[in-house]
Amino acid sequence: MKKHLFILKIAVFVLGIFFSTSAKAFTAVTSGNWSSTTTWGGIAPGTTVSNQDIIIPVGITVTLDQDVTFSGLISSFTVDGTLSSTSSNWVEMSSGQMTGDGTVSIRTLTFNTLSSCTFSGDLLVSKMVNRALSLTISAVANVGDTLFLEAGALTLGTNGNLTMATNSTIKVEDGSMAISGGVLNLNNNYHTMYVGSSKTTGIEMNATTMQQIYLRLDDNNQILTLNGDVIVNGNADMSSGKIALNGNKLTLRGDLMTAMGSSLTSTAASDIVIEGSGMMSSMLMFTGGSSINSLVINRTGSGMVKLGSALNVAGELHLTEGAFSIENGGDLTMNAGSTIRIEEGGIVMNTGSFDGTAAYNVEYLGTTNAAAGIELSGSGLNNLTVNYTAPGPYSVMLTDSTSVGGHMNLISGTIVMNAQVLMLNGTLSQNHMSTFSGGTGSELHLNLTSVTNDTLFFDQGTGFNLMDKLVINTAGTGHLVIGSNMFIGTEMRMLSGSVELTNNSNLTITPSASIIGYNENRYIITDGNISGSLAMNVIAGSTYVTFPVGTSTSYAPAQIQQEPGSSTGYFSVNAMNTVLSNATSGIVSSDFAKMVDKTWFINTTVPVLNSNLKLGWMAGSEVNGFDRSNAYIMNYGGSAWDVITPSAAGTGLNNTYELTRMGITSLNPAFAVTEDGQPININEVAGAAGFDLYPNPSGAIVTIEAIGSKDNFKYELTDLSGRLISANEAGNTHSFDVQGLDAGYYFVRITNLNTNESAVKKFIKE
Repeated sequence: MKKHLFILKIAVFVLGIFFSTSAKAFTAVTSGNWSSTTTWGGIAPGTTVSNQDIIIPVGITVTLDQDVTFSGLISSFTVDGTLSSTSSNWVEMSSGQMTGDGTVSIRTLTFNTLSSCTFSGDLLVSKMVNRALSLTISAVANVGDTLFLEAGALTLGTNGNLTMATNSTIKVEDGSMAISGGVLNLNNNYHTMYVGSSKTTGIEMNATTMQQIYLRLDDNNQILTLNGDVIVNGNADMSSGKIALNGNKLTLRGDLMTAMGSSLTSTAASDIVIEGSGMMSSMLMFTGGSSINSLVINRTGSGMVKLGSALNVAGELHLTEGAFSIENGGDLTMNAGSTIRIEEGGIVMNTGSFDGTAAYNVEYLGTTNAAAGIELSGSGLNNLTVNYTAPGPYSVMLTDSTSVGGHMNLISGTIVMNAQVLMLNGTLSQNHMSTFSGGTGSELHLNLTSVTNDTLFFDQGTGFNLMDKLVINTAGTGHLVIGSNMFIGTEMRMLSGSVELTNNSNLTITPSASIIGYNENRYIITDGNISGSLAMNVIAGSTYVTFPVGTSTSYAPAQIQQEPGSSTGYFSVNAMNTVLSNATSGIVSSDFAKMVDKTWFINTTVPVLNSNLKLGWMAGSEVNGFDRSNAYIMNYGGSAWDVITPSAAGTGLNNTYELTRMGITSLNPAFAVTEDGQPININEVAGAAGFDLYPNPSGAIVTIEAIGSKDNFKYELTDLSGRLISANEAGNTHSFDVQGLDAGYYFVRITNLNTNESAVKKFIKE
């Protein structure tokens, strides 16, 4: 086509030379109207100027009062003065050259196929149309209404400066625009319109000031392909045709208006951001098979964006604010590895469909409570993150049963169970800023593929730390930690793995609930008085209730029975490693005495107590040659461990051994199991600061010294049972001859006779 036009141009050029001898120039001699003969000093040029030059000299203003068509390949339209218009009149350059360096200020200026322009002055037009094959502008041009790139190439050459006025429009059909040393000034708010056949965007797009975009292509098979990121600060009005994102980002900040068949086409490398406020007039429509990398919805003021076609999200669906409604015909598919991020927005299902079969992720963040919707319904739901912006608290309320197949990362915020089932078939991390809020009907199933002492935190509001059903099923050797008080309403099922109570957090099994599935490998781990306790209801006159507790090293269950006539109520139990001489302080008696290396702490508030107690342990907890056939359960009474008649331990369930103590009518919390005759009631004051005992061990003489003191002291030598061997009063140093003593542990008590303060030091006789 261009070749044919070039041949035509040459032919016309030759004809122009042939007829050039008859050509003459119209030169304005005074300021006035175009149609006035006075202006031209005789004959006026008229409305059609062919093969004749026009000259407007410096200092003369010609007012265009009629439409003018100018032609002539070798003719020129020279404006060194001013060509102005007070009406809607126009100049059409059918051929020939516009030149000069004056001012052209008219309604419309059109350059046709064979025209050119070397004009370098000021060009002020309401509308400029280019159809020229190649038109270079070197003028300072201002377009007030429309720049119509109908055909050909418009170039802003050296010194060329084209400014689009506020609310003006760049209309693109088959033409284009380029810069070659000039400037395109799009600082004012303007619009773009695309008409005709398929095309690609160019420099007419400006991300900062472009307002409306109009799509008026010939039909819906024509495509506008984006050549870069585009921001539409106003409305997108798509009467016909498609917009292909072509791997770029399209930002819509106003309204969307699409006619039937008009749509977007996108790939997994493209992005869409929808901002602004209110409900969009039209639905988002995509061509079949379209994917998007990220789709961001941020519509304030009850904003809503509707999807009326299929769309695959490859990267991120980010609902910052406003609703994303899946309408009839809409099908939202989350691809593998994609993420739904919900801040103050949400997904609304309105007869559309959601495909979450691939492994996708969901994140909740921001500063607004959320009611979980379709985003948690997919069978491929992989990772779930709750990370609300502090301060809160903010929550996600489940509205249906939910299954998470990957990692649940609870950083900040609450998951409100809302009588639903939450099943985790992956891994868990949670901190104290994030909690589960339960209640009647709520179930938490933790089928964890790996555990590294993950901690569970529950809302401590009344009734919110109740979980009707808790299922523990952990792989590997790790165990779950419960970091806050919680209640079980119906069942705690232990399929694999243990649960540790920490931070003085108590686990309470309500009267209608039970623990099932526990054994020597899965139980409730406690750690004495720094741990919480397992609380269970014991019914008077009924069978033993098993408290499946233990420590991090081994299983150590307790069983409690209330005799008929006593009270029904809660008992709490925890266990710890070691036995101390004063139950919770003193020397570590289990370091040397023959016993079970466990202490049980049992408490209750029942008014009438008449209990029977069974304590169980694993063989590995027996220390120092403990003889389980001659042992008893001892109870610390506030100042010493008591002694009862020994008996032989029996075989308990889950590979344990157990002893029974009957008729407990007053409860001192600490219990332990010892071999008969083992002395454990001597207490060594921790550190015994200010005293030194040496040598230790000793086979002959042992010396005790009160460092830096001039006071008098009483020195008492005792054995493990507390029997006094020797006592003396002396100054700050005293020695004992221990050659005649049997090998073993002994103690020296030092009492300051002035202050009556005492300390105890332990030593070993070799």
